[in-house]
Formats: sequence, structure tokens, C-alpha cells
Amino acid sequence: MALDFYHGHGSPFSWRVWLALEYKKIPYNLKVLSFQAGDTRKPEFVAINPRHQVPTIVDDGFVLWESMAILEYLDERFDAAPKLYPGDVRERARIRRLAREVEQYAYAQGIDRIVDELFWKGDAPPDAKVMEESKQKLAEELEGLAKEMNGDWLGGGAMTAADITLYTVVAYMKRVTVRKPETALTQLLPPKIEAWAKRIEALPYFDKTFPPHWK
Repeated sequence: MALDFYHGHGSPFSWRVWLALEYKKIPYNLKVLSFQAGDTRKPEFVAINPRHQVPTIVDDGFVLWESMAILEYLDERFDAAPKLYPGDVRERARIRRLAREVEQYAYAQGIDRIVDELFWKGDAPPDAKVMEESKQKLAEELEGLAKEMNGDWLGGGAMTAADITLYTVVAYMKRVTVRKPETALTQLLPPKIEAWAKRIEALPYFDKTFPPHWK
């Protein structure tokens, strides 16, 4: 039975789950919610997820939200390869650590602050100090992650949950640079990360998951 996947275009958290579903070839029913139309706050969705957030999945009556919890659930529930958390206990712990670092530092202290300054302050100009600190943090984190690359991927021989989590940060950097070229965020990408991102963008299902309003 296919699970229901509630998604919002442009959400980096929801995008992670979509990429994982495609990667693992898990059957799903895509249910796209519109942020502009307030779909996540409508009673029928709040009845499913009281936090009114995407991503949310419903698998044979079991409801789950929070993207990283969903990634782990999908890997355990659908145990067949490819694995999002492959390897032995230490290798899996490393992937979880990398994904957590991406969320805590590259996202929360980097691109998320930049997006807030550029797009969520109304007519107020971005705070130059916050922008510079956030760009510096992004650069530092990306350099560190480039050193973590083990072959073509963070986890070694194939894409993992850590790669999927990092890619949505890199995609946001690219999107901000398109909308605000003066930020030049893509110039912060180390060559190894640039090459790695192209591998993800070459996946046969990537275009299917790409936010349509970003095209």
C-alpha cells in the first residue's frame, strides 16, 4: 500500500523526504499543500498533524512528521537497499552526526538566517553584520563537510541521509543567488561540494522533485 506524503514546494525539510522516497523507490501518494492558500492550517490537515507542518507521512494509518524522524522511519520500514543509513553502527552514527551538523550549523546558523534577513523583514534592509556572520558560518561548514567527503558521497559509495540533508541547504544557496545575485552565495561552495551537488542534480528523479516555482 502506498503511503501518503504531504509536501509543500520549496520546503527544504519536505524536499528531503521526497528525494528519499524516490531514492528508495517507496510507493507514495503525493499530496501537495499550498503555503499561500494556508493549506497547512486547514482543519482537515491539522486533524492529521496538529503542528500543521510538512513533511508529514501517513503509512497505513501511522502518522509521522519531522523530516529526520521520517528518514529514519523510511529506512527501517522499507529495509531494502539503497539504505539512507548504511553500514555498521559506527557508520550509521557518523551519518546521523553529519546530518545533525548540517541542520544545526549550515542551515540554522547559515542559510536560514540569510533567508530571514533577505525575505522576511518586509521593507527593512538586511542586517549587514548578520549577513556577514551567516555567510562566514556557511563557508566554514561547507569547507568542513567537503573534508568529510568519502569518495563521491558523504557516506562513501552511495548517497545517504546526510547527503540529502546537505543538498537542500546547497539548493537554497543557489536559489538565493538567483533571486539576489549580489549575495553571491554560490561562490562559497568548495569545488568538491559543487561536483557532489551536480551528482545529485543528475539523478533521474531529481527534476520531478524540484520546486516548480524555482524553475
